[in-house]
Amino acid sequence: MDAVRCSVECLSEFSECQSHSLRLIQDTTNVFLTSGDRDVLILNVHERRTVMQFEASVLNLALSDDKHQLYALCANGGLYCTPLPPQLSSSSVLVNKSLDSVLYTVPGDCMVLKNADLQAFTIVEKILVTLSLHKSIWSFDLYEEPGSRPLCKLARFQVMTQNTCCLNIPDKEKIASSPPVLTCIYPEGSPSVSTHQSDLHPHLEPHLFRLLFGVDASLVKSPVILCGLPDGRICCFPLLVPTLAGPTGEQRSPVRVLQSLEQPVIFIGTCVSGEHGPQCLVAVGQRGKLLIVRSKQATLEGKKADYCFNEHSVRGPVLCACVDDKWLYYSSLNDLHALQLTTTSSSSEATGTESHVQALTSDSLGVCRVIALVGPYRNSTGSVQLLAVSLSGRLLRVNLPQGYEKGNVQRLPSSLAGQRVKDLLASIGNIWERAESLKHKLQDKNESLKRLNQVINVCSLLLDVHGNENECNTGTKHPISCRGVARWSSLLQRDSLTLTCVLENSSGCILEHGWTLCIQVHPLSKGPNMEGSSRTYSFPFKKLDSGQKLDVTIPLESTGGLSLPVKVYCSLVFSLSTLFSPETSSPGVSQLITETGCISAPLSTLTVDWLDALRLEGSFSHGNIRHDTVTDGIQAFLRSRGALNKDTDNTTKSGPNAVMVRVSSELLKSKLHLSATSSAETCMAVLKWLVSPEAMGQTSVQSPVICAYSPDGCSVKIMAKEITLGDFCSDGPFEVLEIRVESTSVAAVCGLHHAILRRLQVLLRDSTVKCAHAKQLKAQSLFEAVRHVESLYKDLQDAQNQAALSGTMKMKSSEILFPIFLQLRANPLVIL
Repeated sequence: MDAVRCSVECLSEFSECQSHSLRLIQDTTNVFLTSGDRDVLILNVHERRTVMQFEASVLNLALSDDKHQLYALCANGGLYCTPLPPQLSSSSVLVNKSLDSVLYTVPGDCMVLKNADLQAFTIVEKILVTLSLHKSIWSFDLYEEPGSRPLCKLARFQVMTQNTCCLNIPDKEKIASSPPVLTCIYPEGSPSVSTHQSDLHPHLEPHLFRLLFGVDASLVKSPVILCGLPDGRICCFPLLVPTLAGPTGEQRSPVRVLQSLEQPVIFIGTCVSGEHGPQCLVAVGQRGKLLIVRSKQATLEGKKADYCFNEHSVRGPVLCACVDDKWLYYSSLNDLHALQLTTTSSSSEATGTESHVQALTSDSLGVCRVIALVGPYRNSTGSVQLLAVSLSGRLLRVNLPQGYEKGNVQRLPSSLAGQRVKDLLASIGNIWERAESLKHKLQDKNESLKRLNQVINVCSLLLDVHGNENECNTGTKHPISCRGVARWSSLLQRDSLTLTCVLENSSGCILEHGWTLCIQVHPLSKGPNMEGSSRTYSFPFKKLDSGQKLDVTIPLESTGGLSLPVKVYCSLVFSLSTLFSPETSSPGVSQLITETGCISAPLSTLTVDWLDALRLEGSFSHGNIRHDTVTDGIQAFLRSRGALNKDTDNTTKSGPNAVMVRVSSELLKSKLHLSATSSAETCMAVLKWLVSPEAMGQTSVQSPVICAYSPDGCSVKIMAKEITLGDFCSDGPFEVLEIRVESTSVAAVCGLHHAILRRLQVLLRDSTVKCAHAKQLKAQSLFEAVRHVESLYKDLQDAQNQAALSGTMKMKSSEILFPIFLQLRANPLVIL
């Protein structure tokens, strides 16, 4: 099959539709189209769009004989008749500037007929012919065309439905997929045919018209209604011939069956013009059966002229068709075909009344997915044009080249056609590769946006945690949290203090590749070797699902030794460079990533002090612990060599140093929610809260006295006991819990004292728990405490003045300042 090179241009676009729901009609100036919804699109020769909107979905369309009125059959069973607005400028017209079209709403009073069984209709000679199906009976109803008065029924003819079991298609399915086809055929030269009707209905030369439809219809020049039923029968009856009575006086139906295609009828028309008009009646079936009826010439024996039915087969299924003088154009959805009809029946004219079904070869026009056709017609240049509607919802104009009917159109040779197919396939392959590349890029961008959205969700979860300071072994439960515990570990007979941080993901988000846990350790004390001693540790991880934990361990000792207390800042950092691969990221994105770097979300702030670094007795090896005798020996050796002054460590000569903190027992019980009944249980509970031995992996507190070793290796005692102050409160004796720290190391005493006070400050920040009532304190005891502190302050000022005058402050610092320090902590005030 040779392919004809034709051009296709798109006139309009609308929604996708099916062949059974689409109707397309055309007159000399306008095209009317509906895709099965409420709108009817009218497109004129100037490509001006007009939309007429009905009350229900439109099933069928027809124009009146004068082309001034439009009839529409809707899904609600109503038949509407509305005038075509010549100038849509009334108040009911809405101009839609975005579509450059005019919308005209059809009012409900335009309904002229209501019949839910209506299947098809046509307008002929100001007579409305309708076809309805009710209880297996086809009814042809004739009405006088509506004017100023209601419809007047002129006649009714009925035809029984036929058993369609041989077609293997149920009646309801067949009617839905292929509705009946109503066509009116005039005899050529009929005086009743006006110029308006000449292009709305087909014609047939008078000789064949008389042979097919009878002498009566031919004499009165009556148009004949042909109906192609879904069961394949082609019925006909004259419109203007009066009905005759039968032998018994009943009215005889003029409807007779002309032929049966045994498949749903798609198209009925006329073609092949002769001296007196079109010489052939053409009918096309849904499965590809083609029926051509033409008259035979008189034989040499002088026999009477007759007509013959020639049946042929084309490639189906046939969705739509149209004819011109010599060609049949039909669509099989896969392609649009053109079939020449002038030679189809020449070989079988002399045979009987019917010929055997034979296949015909048609030309391909190279247009696929066509479901509706009208035309053809010739433009100003003389080329043939078809109007078609595609399955995707496009109104197309198909332009056939000039000279196509004469057979002198340039066609592609088979070799060039094969090369053209190869080129098209190569182009399709290239487009497919580009589409796949774009698809992968789009998927990568969507994945990057998805991950970035998850990063923003994680950051929003961490906003509430930002700025919260927790103890290293405690913390409030958050969706994403980081807790820390200080532990002693031994490696190669050397003990070192480490911090184990646990990152826990309790949220619904997944921490994927690109996240890094950053831990920054910052010492709080300032010494000669502490410049730039802050350290940062980074732990990238691939994935942390919901409910999983990540454990990391970092050392707390620096090159200058162990310095407590330290601040530990935990944060989650996301690197933006992991969102994009190097292949897909553009230069602008790469520059943005270079400038911004990463997103940092703070998790928590921890504090590790001397209490966190204590080692309780019985939980470690004593091999690396420094005892007092060894310390004294080292100090004596250094003094003998002149490395130390005599008063460098005179604090160890007077025995252990002690500090104490007094806190209201009632305050501690309410803040810590203690349920202890005895004094010993209260003391052990408070000591357990201070040192948290379970968090450090050590044995629990079993007595109100804790014997431990400080981080510098000195022995330490922490004791707690309840005492009663009789002269402190005016309400009577006042219960106070006294926490006492003893050690020969001044550094250990000061560090533990600071750690205890800091814990009490954090505890007192919580204002949700209050004591039952405020205590009435005695003013005398407060005055004595204030005077004692003022005297110590005066001693300190005197020592500073003496050092400024005599220059002995440096030599006597331990002897003057240390006793003042001990007196300040020997008589502390009570924390209420």
